[in-house]
Amino acid sequence: MTHRTLRWLSVLLAFTFLAASCGGESSSDDADTTDDSTPDDSTPDDSAPDDSAPDDSTPDDSTPDDGEPNIYEDPRGGIFAEFQQTYDRGSHPFTQVDAVCLPHDPAPDRVDTDPGITADQINVGHIRSRLEDAVAIGFGIPVGDPEEMFDVFIDYINEECGGIRGRQINLGYAEADLLGAEVEASRNRACIEMTEDHNSVIVMNSSGFQGSANLCLVEEDPKTSFISTQGQTEEFMIRGEDRLISMSPTLEESLRFLVEDLLASGALDGKSVGVAAPNTPGQQEAVEAALVEPLREADIPIVFDVLDCGGGTTCSGGVPESVQNMIDAEIDVFFNVLNILSAPGYINEMVTRGFEPGDVQFYASDFNSQASELVSGQIANNPDAGALYNGAIIVDFRNTGETRNPDYEPNPWVVECNRVYTENSPSGTSHNWDDAGDSAYGMVGSVCSIVRVMARAIYDAGDNPTVADIQATLASLGPIDNNALTPASLEPGKTQSADSIQTMDWTFPCDQVRPFVRSSGEPVCLTGRGDYRPAPR
Repeated sequence: MTHRTLRWLSVLLAFTFLAASCGGESSSDDADTTDDSTPDDSTPDDSAPDDSAPDDSTPDDSTPDDGEPNIYEDPRGGIFAEFQQTYDRGSHPFTQVDAVCLPHDPAPDRVDTDPGITADQINVGHIRSRLEDAVAIGFGIPVGDPEEMFDVFIDYINEECGGIRGRQINLGYAEADLLGAEVEASRNRACIEMTEDHNSVIVMNSSGFQGSANLCLVEEDPKTSFISTQGQTEEFMIRGEDRLISMSPTLEESLRFLVEDLLASGALDGKSVGVAAPNTPGQQEAVEAALVEPLREADIPIVFDVLDCGGGTTCSGGVPESVQNMIDAEIDVFFNVLNILSAPGYINEMVTRGFEPGDVQFYASDFNSQASELVSGQIANNPDAGALYNGAIIVDFRNTGETRNPDYEPNPWVVECNRVYTENSPSGTSHNWDDAGDSAYGMVGSVCSIVRVMARAIYDAGDNPTVADIQATLASLGPIDNNALTPASLEPGKTQSADSIQTMDWTFPCDQVRPFVRSSGEPVCLTGRGDYRPAPR
């Protein structure tokens, strides 16, 4: 396998674990499973939109007909219920928790306003990264068919709910390569197809989209808004000027949330810390700025090494020397910020040089996708390394492993999304949250949530919106729904939506239900504690 293939494999994995984020993670095959599903295969009889609503009933944007606030009462209580108290859904056609959309009247006197917006149609786009490209290198990604999912939800809004204020949504489509020498050029071509050729007002992605093409979408003329599951660098978010919308925290935040949470709890008091970062462009800088510097400012003794990745993905240069540095410093804590290919090798070297279970407490975030069982599970390829890593603590926004809780109950939003998809899928496809190795249930919820954010922004921009109007409303939506119904919001200057974190435990071997089973048969679990609290921004 070439360095180029390995580099894009790393990108693929980062994409995949964000694509279906905000759903429980449950996998059973190390080569071709990921997860992030949340929810339930049962659908309440009253969850469908009321197609019998009179044609002349235009929903009010703030309160239901009786004047009482329309607040979803989250049975999980705590931070979830508190979040819902900030979210009055009124009778808005694109905020109901038990309906993808509601029928509503067309706006009168509609006119053409901007390229991509006519009196009867509004253009949006979907860029799909070709996850199937990874099959050739042994990584099938069972997330279903995102192209069909987007089509189903757009068609449903058009046919069942009257489009958006009478305008039909015209969905453009482009593909981007996942692997190969031309991947960056392929992504930029997809950007041009969706912006210059299709005049998309908003472009959407659920399968991961990285690199300069993000800036092609939001920074180059014609500027559009881009909604993606992909975590972005803070530089990109700033340059996007609120047009770059992410369902995830920034890459730096994933580290900052972890370290600030640990410092606040006192977990690092009196500890000596080790960090070994890849010299991958951008990653070394992010680790130093968001993790290492805050630890130094808190006077935490720290060994910070940078590993040589040789321009590829396997960062093996300097590993023996780094591990020896950790031994010499007698570290108590190690922060794992390495990728799927590098972390197992580093921890194997720790085992080889005499580290034993209990010597070191490991911590991680979703930096380099270590909050995914598929990635972190590779550490257990060597059972001795798995035993050393056992008990690792991960702090992240995801709800990984939620379905292992015996008291788990699915939320109505992702149930409704999957109901609509199942009943309208041209291929007759349906997905179940507890099917081993099937991450598509969570992907349906992710696509559904992204589409609804798009539709709500266009609706809120008024009867005859301009592109600028839509960009302004998108960045100012306030509370939004993701497929886990965890706290999430958009506001000017903060267009990365995730607003909560929880603690997760990495266990090897694992005797819980639906573990991630390695090809060797060894089960791994990464399971959330459910101790959700506000993200420490």
